[in-house]
Formats: sequence, C-alpha cells, structure tokens
Amino acid sequence: MIKEERQKYLMDLLNQYKFLKVRDIVNELNITDMTVRRDFQELEDKGLIIRVHGGARIIEDNKNDILTELSHREKQHIHLNEKLEIARIIAENIFEDETVFLGAGTTIELVYEFLTVNHAKIITNSIHVFDKFKHDPRFELILIGGSYRSKTGAFVGTIANDFISGIHVMKSFIGVNGLDTTAIYTSNEDEGLTQKCALNIAEQRFIVADHHKINKKDFYSFYSIKDADYLITDSMITAEDQEIFGKKIPILSSKGRLDLS
Repeated sequence: MIKEERQKYLMDLLNQYKFLKVRDIVNELNITDMTVRRDFQELEDKGLIIRVHGGARIIEDNKNDILTELSHREKQHIHLNEKLEIARIIAENIFEDETVFLGAGTTIELVYEFLTVNHAKIITNSIHVFDKFKHDPRFELILIGGSYRSKTGAFVGTIANDFISGIHVMKSFIGVNGLDTTAIYTSNEDEGLTQKCALNIAEQRFIVADHHKINKKDFYSFYSIKDADYLITDSMITAEDQEIFGKKIPILSSKGRLDLS
C-alpha cells in the first residue's frame, strides 16, 4: 500500500472510530510504528487530526476544534518534540539570580529539565510547574493560589490576579492556545486575565507557542501581540510565518536566536 492509499485508509478509520492506536495499525497493516507515526504527523500537519499519546484522534470540525479545550493529560503528549525544543530555549533565557514567572502549560512544565542556573526565584500559578521545582534547593519557589482550574492545573481569578499585580518579575513566560498578527488567545477568560496580569508585571514578556498555534484563534483574546516582547516557537515555523510575525514581534527559535544575555 503506497503512502497516499495508506493515509486515506487511516482517515477512513478515524472518521469511523474517532481514535486510532499506533500499535493497532502496526498489527493490521504489518508496517513499522515509525511509518504510522510519520503518517499521523503528515495528517496532523494538514490539520486533519491531532496526535495524542499512543495514537491520533480525528478533528471532527476544524472550525470549532480549537474551541474544545483538551485535558492536561491529552496536551502533554501532543507535539512533544516541539515542546521540548521550546522548553530548552526558555531555559536558555533564564539567567542566574533572576526572578521569573512561569505560567501554566505543558510546554513550560518541561523547562525545569533544561535549567542549569545555580539560583533563580520562580513564581508560578501552575501546580504542575510547582511540582517540577518543589524539591530542588536551587530555586526559591512561590505558588500563587486562587481558584483552581483542573483542566490546566492553573490557579486563576481575583485572588491570583491581586497577588500577581502586586509583584515585579524580570521575565514572564506565558503559554497560549493561539495567536494571529494582532492578538494572543486562550480558551478560558479567567485564565486569560491571570495571564495578562503576569505579562504586565514583567520587564520582559515572552509568549510561548509552537508553530501549530500560529495563525489560530481561540475563545478569548487576552493580549495584544504588539505589547509582548518576544515569541518563542519551534524550528518548524514556516519561512512565511517567520517573515510575517517577525515584523510584529522578535522571534526566538532554533532557526534564529537573539542574544538576550
């Protein structure tokens, strides 16, 4: 079965069953798991499916899919290579003795794995980020309380916003669900307002988004792209998007990094 036939067969199955496991396709078609994953990657790049841990699920309605917020567990396994690449870039831009805000998000949770500083002060409203740092004496750690969103593991709302608005940090790193050339989006208005507060109290404001989120909108627009300082993305960003968005905001990626030291 040639690639085009195989991918059409996969789409037929996904339209029928909504979710496919890699190992089931390997057994059924007698092909390698690498071939299946490559097919899923290409179908995802076309905007037809979303890869999840161990398989893929269909996008039943492209127009509305981004408005359906995935669970934290689902997000952890989507675009993992891109997230690791971005997390490394974030870590490279956190320097000795800095005070930084790390927002919620499965990409930002990975930053801890790449940090080499001997000391930094970490402020976060994410229980998952907190869990990564809590046993490491190199870091002063503050977890901001508030109303808890189990979907993202973030504390939001009036209590969180009041605390954040009263502090100052050198850098804020905020993950987003989508962005276009004018605005930055997330799926929940309460979380968006807390993210806005975290950006406003920082000397340098970093927006974190893998290339799949570029030119996409979500439910709530919480920040203007012109008011952010940097966009951190992965090296799969297209040359066209690099040029278009590079005119709006400096881009940090493996394709071309700025020296912020």
